[in-house]
Amino acid sequence: MRLNDLSLCKRSFYLKANIHILILLLFSIFIFTSCEEASFIGLEIQPDSDRFYVNDIVHRDISSSVWERDSIIGTALSRSLLGELYDPLFGLSHASFLTQVGISSVNHNFGPDAQPHSLVLYLRLSESYGDATAPQNINVFELKEIPKFDSVYYSNLDPAQKIFPEILADYIYSPATGDSIIAIPITNVEFQQKLINAPDSAKQSIGQFITYLKGVYVTASMTGETGSMHSIILNHNDSQLSLFYTNSEIPDSVRRYNYVITADANKVSLFSKDYSTAVFSDLLGQTNTGEPLFYAQGAGGVASRLDFESIHTWRDSMPVSINSARLILPVETTASSATFPVPARLTLLEQNEAGDLFTISDITIGDDYFGGVYNDELGQYSFNITNFIQSYIKGRSDVSSLIVSVRDSGIAPNRIVLRGKDHPSGGPRLEITYTNH
Repeated sequence: MRLNDLSLCKRSFYLKANIHILILLLFSIFIFTSCEEASFIGLEIQPDSDRFYVNDIVHRDISSSVWERDSIIGTALSRSLLGELYDPLFGLSHASFLTQVGISSVNHNFGPDAQPHSLVLYLRLSESYGDATAPQNINVFELKEIPKFDSVYYSNLDPAQKIFPEILADYIYSPATGDSIIAIPITNVEFQQKLINAPDSAKQSIGQFITYLKGVYVTASMTGETGSMHSIILNHNDSQLSLFYTNSEIPDSVRRYNYVITADANKVSLFSKDYSTAVFSDLLGQTNTGEPLFYAQGAGGVASRLDFESIHTWRDSMPVSINSARLILPVETTASSATFPVPARLTLLEQNEAGDLFTISDITIGDDYFGGVYNDELGQYSFNITNFIQSYIKGRSDVSSLIVSVRDSGIAPNRIVLRGKDHPSGGPRLEITYTNH
């Protein structure tokens, strides 16, 4: 084959290849155009009423009011609070507790002619709130009635009806930096003798012992102008009642026997408040006051109600699906300090017609979903309340208000000041993403 013939063959080959590529390109364009046209054709014939529109809206018509809580459940708490505290914004708070005490071993023998040397109630200290250096006058009393395991005790229980009047301990506790234990001397001689002279029948089991010694009540009052509250871990090896004693066999040696506070011991936390000097004292239970701030407090303190004033208008927009509903609560950060830090978490409650409070369904999905954790950078709390809003606008619930409370109020004494609707920097807002059907 000559050179010219070879070049012609190559040109013929390239021409055929280019034609094939062109045909393939035209076919691809046709397929792509057909697919695009199919999607647009379907949309053109779809009625406007059948299309889905996703929208965002911010709802700010949320009023607030402050309410005094009657009580909270005082049993089955992981911590106990002890102390008295004056807060210039929230007034006076008081926390105390009662607990059962059990034997650490059965049939313990103190030996011949045993005599008490001393008796000390040790309490494991977790943390302090308020003026951590403020002294507290701690008193201890003996219980005359056994706390029943099958009963629910509330934080407004009157301890005077449960205790003997004789003071077992009258001790000034002056906190020191790094304290991990509060040691309270029990100086009442008759009570010391009661322990050392316990009959054998009371030493057979913890159950039998607590019928002999019902337990103790521990309370405290501030000695200065500020005071503090201490978080106590009763279910800890360091929390115990220790009897130091001697006998005729070891007259020069002091021995120790520990009465323990186990996880099974019934414990009740008690709280009381005096809001006569609080900045919101005249606002308690009042609605539509136009106040720029609202409040919440732990240790069974005040809570606030949020009313979603115009949320009922959503029922006229049905059918609507709530994709997301996030409640934002801005904090008045100037009202907190190192002495009065904000709560780590808040929670939201519903209230039925009988006045009972219960958690909203959104919280059952999980903490990560629900939120309520304080965001220090943004100075706010954020909650996902999608189910709550969806249930209301669909008519499954008639509750259009929520109660803002400190999470774990029985063990967290912290308080918070929040911005209301009329605050110049803006108050609560509900950020809703929804779909119109």
